[in-house]
Amino acid sequence: MKKKMLTVVIVVIAVIALVLIGWYVMFVRFGIGPALPFMPVLEMNESEQQTQQTSGGSLTALVDTQEEADEVAEQYGITLVSYESGVAVYHTEENPYDVITRGQENGYHELSVNLTRKLADESQTQ
Repeated sequence: MKKKMLTVVIVVIAVIALVLIGWYVMFVRFGIGPALPFMPVLEMNESEQQTQQTSGGSLTALVDTQEEADEVAEQYGITLVSYESGVAVYHTEENPYDVITRGQENGYHELSVNLTRKLADESQTQ
């Protein structure tokens, strides 16, 4: 009876350990799922965050097909630069925010200004 009970306890402890290790690996390595309560959480300092426009007059839209990307360009009167994997990139000589506002007023497909964000200056991280 003691041997059977000892085997059950070892199996339960092993299962719990494997679940915790799996949870830790999925969260830390792949960023999936909630953090364990005892894991440290890093906070982002928003004052270090910088936003810059990738190129003047650059806009993006999420579309399903190349044809839909072409239709959006015609609606807005802007140039389709590229389409890949559901993301269309457009160029305009106008102020991008004016183009977006015009589209909202007319009920056109949603556009966004093409921005990149970085947390620290690359020269500071080296």
